[in-house]
Amino acid sequence: MSVANREVERRIPDETPPDAIGLLAAIANGLSLAESAHATARSFALNELGQIELPDIAPASADDQAQIRAIAPLYLAAQLEETGLLSAVEALSGLAISGAIQGDLGAAAHHIENFWQGRNDRFHEKERRALFTRLFGVEHPEDAAYLPAKAGANASFENLMIDLAESLYKLDEQSLGGRYGNIHAQNRLAMAARMLAENLLHRGGGMTAFAAKEILTTIQEAVRILQQVPVQRAFGARSMWSAVRVITTRYLHLNRETSALVARGKSGLVILTWLAECLPHLDPINLQAAPDEHVVGAAIEWLQASLSIREAMGQPGG
Repeated sequence: MSVANREVERRIPDETPPDAIGLLAAIANGLSLAESAHATARSFALNELGQIELPDIAPASADDQAQIRAIAPLYLAAQLEETGLLSAVEALSGLAISGAIQGDLGAAAHHIENFWQGRNDRFHEKERRALFTRLFGVEHPEDAAYLPAKAGANASFENLMIDLAESLYKLDEQSLGGRYGNIHAQNRLAMAARMLAENLLHRGGGMTAFAAKEILTTIQEAVRILQQVPVQRAFGARSMWSAVRVITTRYLHLNRETSALVARGKSGLVILTWLAECLPHLDPINLQAAPDEHVVGAAIEWLQASLSIREAMGQPGG
């Protein structure tokens, strides 16, 4: 499948800074999902979930839904990983502790100290990337190196996600007047959703809900640190994302695109959350969980952002 061949125009200019407040709202939503999934995981002993397959006809179980609810915020986390957000705060905290940052960091100093002290108690970059690559495939060739032996990257995820996003925004085409589209559109949407859910359930496991909660909490802490004006001023920046860019460019020698990655992460969270909630109702004959305009809009935004990212990476659309 090719994003470039889709009827979607790229409308996310690289110079547009992502909304930090909107990002915090998305992170809070993701944390709520992760906590819900974690609670369900404890109730249903999800350590066995790695072997569960999505039934062909029978409604999905609560533990299936818990897996997808946990995976949804991890998709947001995976896209934020690519922006260098966590790497920037990890570098920032090391610089601050070593005394390399000049100037008063104000109240942020305490948060930075706590972040540094917890560095060995959270998922490291190698562990995060291994998880993201197993669930969502490879964004950069070096990501595959993070996977343990016998654990493969999810090569099918992006094509399945494209199919679902397209099915969502085309649902109303040739509609017979109802909000659910015609039977062909319903069937296409249900099939695309079931295939993606089955793919992700094969990739998930007992640690997924725990990982989602821990990683999203770390991201939330990182965003709060970078929102502090004294932190931004220490690097000659005027916003959270400009601070990320300065740190990752100057100290980590990275130059990653930001706006489209954040847009893709937030819109992907919406799509996968919808997938989790409608999982028990994916009957193409009686599609009871048709998406609202917010989900359809997220599908369009996801396709636009994906196209923008591929162009920024100098890759063709597919």
